[in-house]
Amino acid sequence: MMKIFKNFLSKEVDLEGVTDEELKIALDQIGRDLVYNYLLFGQDVTVDMFIENLKRYLYLNSHL
Repeated sequence: MMKIFKNFLSKEVDLEGVTDEELKIALDQIGRDLVYNYLLFGQDVTVDMFIENLKRYLYLNSHL
């Protein structure tokens, strides 16, 4: 299943050096945040928004 996500996301996000476990954690966190924004605050969620948030998360996580 993670291979499917990696294939899709690798077109938009640099996943070099990101392990399956790190990607799973990032997807869980970013997905949860976007669902909360949609359900609690009524904000529209787009794929572009998801991709940008994922890029930021992975960038910040790589510099910790």
